[in-house]
Amino acid sequence: MSEAHEQEIGRLLQISMAGLSGDSTTREELSRIWSLELQWFTPQEADLIADRLSERGWLVEAEGRLSPPLGLQLLRPSLGWRPLARRMMDPPEFKRRTPPAETPPLPREYTEQAIDPPTPKQQPMPRISDPESTSMPPDRAEGSIPRLISMIGEKSGLENKEVIRRAQRKRRALGQVTLWMALALVAREQGLDMHAVDLAIEA
Repeated sequence: MSEAHEQEIGRLLQISMAGLSGDSTTREELSRIWSLELQWFTPQEADLIADRLSERGWLVEAEGRLSPPLGLQLLRPSLGWRPLARRMMDPPEFKRRTPPAETPPLPREYTEQAIDPPTPKQQPMPRISDPESTSMPPDRAEGSIPRLISMIGEKSGLENKEVIRRAQRKRRALGQVTLWMALALVAREQGLDMHAVDLAIEA
């Protein structure tokens, strides 16, 4: 298993699983995300890729839901990245890495010394926060967002919550994209009149 192949699949699954409950999904939802929302593969390719990744250990199935295996590093892709269908349809077997052996504890007499050996100063752990609030640029048309969500939901038949979920997924996939732009992409995906979308944004 090459490191490059592992990184490619890790990027694919990072985008696919981000924001999903329990970081898991069904085979049908995964196929829909790849073929309809992100438009990376045809529906037939998406079904085949889900099957291949599951067969070869890159996806673990439990109670009808798929999730990445332990030990697979999910990497956030760079702007403009997209997977190659031919590589994803023939992945190598996933091989778990053997965890390093644990260091045996120090003898008791060393743990009770009055003077402890100096230790390097630890850097504080970065605070894990909502990526939407830290890595995304501000929206110049922020005031139009509620109106835009309502319009897309009304004209497409999607619930407002689903419109927002799809827009957030596009932001994670595309990187530095504002929410109104992600909503505009959802609107285009649903076949809406983009002139009306422009008017809603600029209003």
